[in-house]
Amino acid sequence: MSRAGDNAAKVCAFLRDHPKVEKVGYLGFLEEGSRQADIYNRHCSGAGSTFSLYLKGGEKEAFAFLDSLRIAHLAVSLGGTETLASAPAAMTHLSVPDERKAALDITPNLVRISIGVEDADDLVADFENALRGV
Repeated sequence: MSRAGDNAAKVCAFLRDHPKVEKVGYLGFLEEGSRQADIYNRHCSGAGSTFSLYLKGGEKEAFAFLDSLRIAHLAVSLGGTETLASAPAAMTHLSVPDERKAALDITPNLVRISIGVEDADDLVADFENALRGV
């Protein structure tokens, strides 16, 4: 978990300011002083390895990104020693009513990622390459 968490921190730092990324939902980016950060700081020892990536665009851009990944693999279940990614709106949450998806911020441009224990620099390069395809 420590290795995956460290890898996620590096990948998220790369993704955070990328021009093709709308936002990254990652516990390590909670606003200091916010209620969420206070809860996190009291109860967690790390930000974990799973996060939400919102690409600029929609489903087309999300799947262009997913299709371009070489190290990370497309999966419907996240968590493991390998890096996995999914598009919840089109996969696990496909049958959820649109209003409920909207309330949960499950949008067509959302990619959920669970970082594994591969080399962090290799993961960043994989994500960088995949973003070129968006």
